[in-house]
Amino acid sequence: MEKKLKLIGPFWLLVFLVLWNTSAWAQIDSNQAVPVDPQVRIGTLSNGLTYYVRENQKPEEKMELRLVVKAGSILEDDDQQGLAHFMEHMGFNGSVNFSENELVSFLQSIGVQFGADLNAYTSFDETVYILPIPLNNPDNLGTGMQVLADWAFGALLLDKDIDDERGVVIEEWRTGQGAAQRMRDRYFDKLLYNSRYAERLPIGKVDILENFEYETLRRFYREWYRPNLMAVIATGPVPQDEMIALIEEKFGAQQNPEGARERVYYDVPGHAETLVAIETDPEAPFIQIQFLVKHEKAPMATIGDMRKNLIRSAFTDMLDDRIEELTELPDPPFLGAGVGYSTFIGQADAYSLSLATGPDKIIEGFKAVLRENERVNRFGFTESEWERFKRSYLSSIERQYNDRDKVESGTYVSRYVSHFLNGSPIPDMEFRFAFAQAVLPTITVEEINAVGRELFTEENRVIILTGPQKDEIVYPTETQLLAAIAEIEAEDLEPYQEEVQAESLIPNLPTPGRIVAEEVNETLGTTTFTLSNGVKVMIKTTEFKNDEILMSATSKGGTSLIQDDADVFNGNFASAIVGGGGVGEFSSIDLQKVLSGVNARVFPSIGSYSQGISGNATPKDFETMLQLTHLYFTSPYRNENIFESFRSQQKTQMATMMASPDFQFQIQVNDFLTQGHPRGRSLPTVEELDALSLDRMMEIYKDRFADASGFTFTFVGNIDAQEAKPLLEQYLGSLPSMNRNENYRDMGVRTPSGQVEKVIRAGKDDKAQVIMLFSDETEYDLQQAQVISQLGEILTIKLIETLREEIGGVYGVGASGILSNRPVPTYQVTIQWPCGPDNVEILTEAAWKEINKIKENGPSAEDLAKVQETKRRQLVENRQRNNFWLGQLGQIVNGEYGDYIITEAEDRINKVTVADIQAAAKKYMDESQYIRVVRLPEE
Repeated sequence: MEKKLKLIGPFWLLVFLVLWNTSAWAQIDSNQAVPVDPQVRIGTLSNGLTYYVRENQKPEEKMELRLVVKAGSILEDDDQQGLAHFMEHMGFNGSVNFSENELVSFLQSIGVQFGADLNAYTSFDETVYILPIPLNNPDNLGTGMQVLADWAFGALLLDKDIDDERGVVIEEWRTGQGAAQRMRDRYFDKLLYNSRYAERLPIGKVDILENFEYETLRRFYREWYRPNLMAVIATGPVPQDEMIALIEEKFGAQQNPEGARERVYYDVPGHAETLVAIETDPEAPFIQIQFLVKHEKAPMATIGDMRKNLIRSAFTDMLDDRIEELTELPDPPFLGAGVGYSTFIGQADAYSLSLATGPDKIIEGFKAVLRENERVNRFGFTESEWERFKRSYLSSIERQYNDRDKVESGTYVSRYVSHFLNGSPIPDMEFRFAFAQAVLPTITVEEINAVGRELFTEENRVIILTGPQKDEIVYPTETQLLAAIAEIEAEDLEPYQEEVQAESLIPNLPTPGRIVAEEVNETLGTTTFTLSNGVKVMIKTTEFKNDEILMSATSKGGTSLIQDDADVFNGNFASAIVGGGGVGEFSSIDLQKVLSGVNARVFPSIGSYSQGISGNATPKDFETMLQLTHLYFTSPYRNENIFESFRSQQKTQMATMMASPDFQFQIQVNDFLTQGHPRGRSLPTVEELDALSLDRMMEIYKDRFADASGFTFTFVGNIDAQEAKPLLEQYLGSLPSMNRNENYRDMGVRTPSGQVEKVIRAGKDDKAQVIMLFSDETEYDLQQAQVISQLGEILTIKLIETLREEIGGVYGVGASGILSNRPVPTYQVTIQWPCGPDNVEILTEAAWKEINKIKENGPSAEDLAKVQETKRRQLVENRQRNNFWLGQLGQIVNGEYGDYIITEAEDRINKVTVADIQAAAKKYMDESQYIRVVRLPEE
């Protein structure tokens, strides 16, 4: 029977009245239940299975399905540790309606990618299966629902299939091994003190995974995969009655087992003392402190609960802003820090203070965060801070409200999963908007200030300190960490002070330019303007989002035009320093305050071959986005503090990151593949950091943005081209112009030629990584770029089938094919996977067999059809998104391609033949131009 969840009419009326009369909040019963969005139908079948069904039109022709099981690793018996997660894997390995590998093959054939689309996860308390289903074929929905039903009740769990999957799961376990895992295993007993959670990590124990009896897994499936612990969630463009009938058909006949075990919900016991764990590891990449105060899970059932949650959010957001200001100090006490309140685990929440810091600032950084926490608890927040939060929060809610009819189905299913598992509220956007409008004016600063002492209690505290194990690093003791808390609480502090900032970004408007040419492209639905200073602007009006305008602009050149290789890091970091430093008369912190409540952001960038600027805004804040753009061109802020802070943080990271074997491997791979070219290195040495110059950075940045005539701007979203003209003339038409007509320079960075092998020793864990790379110069062709891309995806399918499903030697493997034309036309086909060291050669040989099969015979028509259907489905969905059009149009307006890049996109997909893929494999995967990089453990 369906649960009818309706809201009483008069309450709705009252909620909307408060938009005009906020005093009406006092008349609202705070114990009133949060209303459920009337657009979702929630019901329960006679067997106890819950369903959530919503009809939603975005994206078109796609249904988002989820099977949610309230059973995770917390329910495992001692002999089942890891089998909740193992069971999730087995859902893809044969069922009553799908033989082994048939399920994945069928879903690939309708455009659903394994891993990217089709997926699942297991946590402590739940297992969730994820299945998006394209609806271009009317039979797909019924088959998709049958897949969910088979996951729920029809897994075969054959002996052979279980044995075949052991290797895959153990490889997944292997990928999680390392410094973080070793330290976590040691501190979990304190973090989860006296809790069953500490003994039930979802990945389980490897000896059990290798040796468990078949019946042990079947017992878990039989006992916990039952209707009264399940929900089916379905959102998409299918009528609700039709969807509910299908759920009833596929799931209604299932029964719960007689004498079923009780589903126990475990807690996290409290403790009076502050527990401290200090754990180090030779391979830990950085020093981190987590200070958690555990609380019982905050209820979210009533309107009063929502109000309390809003107050907590205001407190943590405003404190987080204060802590962020410390990063502007020339020598900041930490690399990064933050504060939050959120779900911790099970039935517990946690208030958390966390930071990453350097070896010489562990206590200093810890105290810095504690000090701001104490300052707030002692003196509270200012009215101006509260006003900024309100502006930002209301602006964010308003934006969501304006786009309430443009929400994609994936967003809804995530909310319904959370509602089923945790009782998280799911009101509709109208209610959330009305609630914010009504409630925010009733909250006082005093209420927010009182929250700090409620969150930062003296009980249930845990301090976790982790970092590299090095002789030169002296870690504080437990006594010293606890003493730091007492010292800050006794410290003589001053209230927070801030200067009142001007509100106008550009007090004196620049002299506008003018539009000298206008061109309309009916095919693309675009209007292109040429401004008097040479700037080109292409605009496409869309209805994909009501409250979104995206911007992108690029110009050729980048750091390639810096002649001196020794100067390249000044160029590499210039846009980061300016982007983080501020514009006009405003430092970054001041700018953040000025822009509170404004939905407009702009980001400058300087890459190897181009410089650019990107941004986003709501229609009402479009002018602000253009003002920021103008300022980033003409008035970058010289922020000495940001520069010194950046350099200090980089040095601190360099001091510890090299301990990480993953980091070591990445650095050595990059150096090897670029043959040590100075322009190929991504990280400077300590000496190069010392040589950085803020003056030189500002000089490089200003030079790269000195000539707007080389820039082409693209705007996509809810923007009217004709209405935008005056603002474009005002802020873009007034940008400086030098007509330099620049191009980028080929710096000569190339991968090694010939057949080359590199073995890199990094880390002590028993794990390896393999990279197979084919790369060389070639001719560029857009159709050939599509061919090589499909080659990579076909290889991924075959390698998953062989390396994972047949051999069981990997958890994940992927291949990609790319044809690029910058700085010179180059192809690159890459295959990579992690594995056990003993399997490197076996898996490499297997990979070569798959490559040679394609060379000799081409791919199967079936595999080619799978890849092309996936690409077509992705294209259909992408064409309903602003960011897709922004990227595609940007390549047109800057002259790289014509309209055909968009208009012929589907044709390019469909034109690729089996013979094309075979020819591409022969051409681009030649053994004579082959690089293999292998990571092995240290000897």
